[in-house]
Amino acid sequence: MKRLLLQIFAWLAILVGAGLMLQPTVSQYLTRRKSTAAVETFVQSAAVAADDPAAENTRPYADLYDALQAYNAEIYAEGQSGLKDPFAYETPAFDLTAYGLPDDMIAALWVPRLDLDLPVYLGASTENMARGGALLGQTSMPLGGANTNTVIAAHRGYYGAEMLRNVQQIQIGDKITLTTPWETLTYRVCELKIIQPDDINAILIQPGRDLLTLTTCHPYTQNTQRYLVIAERDPGVAPVTHEEDLAECAGSWDAAPRQVTVESPDGTAAVEEIAPESISPLPNEGSGEDAGGAYSNWMIWLENNALWAGIMLIAAVVGCGLILRRHRKD
Repeated sequence: MKRLLLQIFAWLAILVGAGLMLQPTVSQYLTRRKSTAAVETFVQSAAVAADDPAAENTRPYADLYDALQAYNAEIYAEGQSGLKDPFAYETPAFDLTAYGLPDDMIAALWVPRLDLDLPVYLGASTENMARGGALLGQTSMPLGGANTNTVIAAHRGYYGAEMLRNVQQIQIGDKITLTTPWETLTYRVCELKIIQPDDINAILIQPGRDLLTLTTCHPYTQNTQRYLVIAERDPGVAPVTHEEDLAECAGSWDAAPRQVTVESPDGTAAVEEIAPESISPLPNEGSGEDAGGAYSNWMIWLENNALWAGIMLIAAVVGCGLILRRHRKD
């Protein structure tokens, strides 16, 4: 009986170790599936609202649209004075449920270069950042138009979800789209920047321009700076499928280092070359490469999964020891 229990424990230890090894991959798959489902539901709901016969010749959620337009005009006129308070980023400007939307999701972000669909929520709260992208408070609502800059923050990888982990692959000229309950807005990347976390000026509205800015942490896993992708509205682009966007990206891929403007705390700027190689948290990929100016992928994997790796190693050693012990006895 004792021998049987030891055998069972050994196999359980091995299975647990294998499960822990697979945990990051499974988590990434489940999170990506959840995000995609949220985006698809939002896009379908927006289409249904737009096709509602009762709303003929009027916008869906017309009251909300007017309120968002007024908000954009107000923060521009006031010079986005509310950004002096860091908590303004977290505070949503509107309760979307009061206007008939079931959640505080305001848009669906599509980044073809990263093959990334991401739901966008109002306010950069901890909860919203865990679910997808977050539209920073005191920045423009996603309606487009002159004198707007819609700023969306997302984690650079979060518990298996890729999010903006590979932001360094985005290049000048890339397409990014935002789908709202009213239309799909198309932007083209025009600038890449690395800034200090408290550099508010870098995300302010620029008079006369229609901008979308993505922001995430940099360097990967160190988070001492912010990486910005600045894109300008391209209203002449006809809508296409995701597959066509991905084909365009494949045909325009540039493997050369990205030329990124780095702004220092003292106000000076320099250009840094950022390698566009994909960053993966798996230990067997890119272990000898520099991951975008941060760590090697092996170090990244250890930082993200040190606990899992330790438990897996202990389980494997214990399991093998028990099997060897039984073998010697036999």
